[in-house]
Amino acid sequence: MSGASPEAKLAVNRFVRMCVEVLNGHRPPAHLRHLSRPEEAAGVVAQGLAAARRVSDVRKAAVKPGRRPTRRVSPVAVIRLRLCEPRPGAVEAAVALVAGDRTWALALRLELHQQAWSATILRLI
Repeated sequence: MSGASPEAKLAVNRFVRMCVEVLNGHRPPAHLRHLSRPEEAAGVVAQGLAAARRVSDVRKAAVKPGRRPTRRVSPVAVIRLRLCEPRPGAVEAAVALVAGDRTWALALRLELHQQAWSATILRLI
């Protein structure tokens, strides 16, 4: 995770950890609101909700109708995190996530806003 300030790295790690908890169903997407810029909070939460639904849909599709799952579903986990700070006060990250045999990419941007790092963009690809 080179190319970014220690504060930016810490903020990205905190935000990614929260996103993984949302994707795993341990937190509601609304918890992303307090880590988002007020102007973009609704969009970040909506993207978090959409991402959590995609993960849930994939998990449900893996279960055969009328049968209980034969094994515990693998939680979403971070396998790689890359970030850069294109300018002071802005950091962008690409996160590779895995759950079972499925892989996703998570893209995000945080900006320094009123002395705190806040999310402005979140996308699960």
